[in-house]
Amino acid sequence: MGDKLGKMVNKFFLSLTLIFCLVISSNNEINFQRIDGLSKEISLDTEAQIYTLLGSKNNIELKEVKIAKPSRDSLKLLKLLTPRDKYAIRVLDDKNKEIMLIGIGNPFYIHADHIGYEDRYVFGGYIETELNLPLSLDTKAAKIILLSQDEFGLKEIKRLDLN
Repeated sequence: MGDKLGKMVNKFFLSLTLIFCLVISSNNEINFQRIDGLSKEISLDTEAQIYTLLGSKNNIELKEVKIAKPSRDSLKLLKLLTPRDKYAIRVLDDKNKEIMLIGIGNPFYIHADHIGYEDRYVFGGYIETELNLPLSLDTKAAKIILLSQDEFGLKEIKRLDLN
């Protein structure tokens, strides 16, 4: 009796896992739509303006602007600001109206774990990293601002003029 019950449970979990995988694979499209509705959707299938930014904890520079299809990693960058985000990016138009405010977490700190060094207080350090920010083709961005966030709010670190 126990052996038959075990086989039934295994079949149930196998079918549940298969259904879960099918649902995820049918919904693999990542889309981002601006809240104000002025922009078209940004997805893996549509071309967008890709702003390649070279950033660190206290600086941001524009490396390149190109028109291409965004990657999955760059679309993951487009998320709302949460209290857990240490840094944010604000995009402004030529009238200093906010187009977008996204939270980017803490991409400038890298964690390192080493066996035998558990008694150390430092397990990482700050790095310089490249961020690919996709914006729709009809977006007229004039400024990109790197912000830091703490318990008191947002503080501007560096303003980058695109014009």
